[in-house]
Amino acid sequence: MARFTCGHELPAGRVGANLAHVPRDSGNRCPGCQLKSPTGVIRLLRNLQTPAPDPQKPRDASIAAHLIMFAFERFMAQRKAPGFRARLEEVFGALGETCYLVLDRKQIRGFTVTVRGKWGIEVTKKIWRAVGVAVLKTNGVYDPIQPAEAEILTTLNNMIEFMRGRVAAVDRVEQLDIVYSSAATLRTLRDDVTSALSELEDGFTKWDAAGK
Repeated sequence: MARFTCGHELPAGRVGANLAHVPRDSGNRCPGCQLKSPTGVIRLLRNLQTPAPDPQKPRDASIAAHLIMFAFERFMAQRKAPGFRARLEEVFGALGETCYLVLDRKQIRGFTVTVRGKWGIEVTKKIWRAVGVAVLKTNGVYDPIQPAEAEILTTLNNMIEFMRGRVAAVDRVEQLDIVYSSAATLRTLRDDVTSALSELEDGFTKWDAAGK
């Protein structure tokens, strides 16, 4: 198996084969050593959002799910350390993004079932809510649509604010399905309204030009 500068090797068998997909850092440390800091955990989670280095060998979804769990287990084992405690929200944010972008809904359910069995419902809720935030942000409906003061956007922005509140209160995995569908609806509304605003502004520009 691969040797690293830290002196460790990958374990034999399927676990080692999966961990071989962890991108190497500049210090060529083993996956376990890479995850001894919150920065390492966040970096690994974000790296999993990018395509595999070799396009001829795409990363299998089950391998990605294993690596996400590996990173989260290492994080949870160190979460009370000062460096980790200060960056809990950042780690959960990266975890939510990666789960949403890399795993399908069935895999997210399976992942959180395992998390609930190991660390309880409160940790699981934090993951559901982090995934919900990622859904809204990825669909472009987390922050108010600009110009926020435009009256035509008031209802849409109120609904976006309402959905942020709902996401912060998710306490069942089934509610994530509602977040997924609601985010898609809000994205469609955003596109329709902003397109209409653009057409109106174009018309007003032509109006002003015609009056000169």
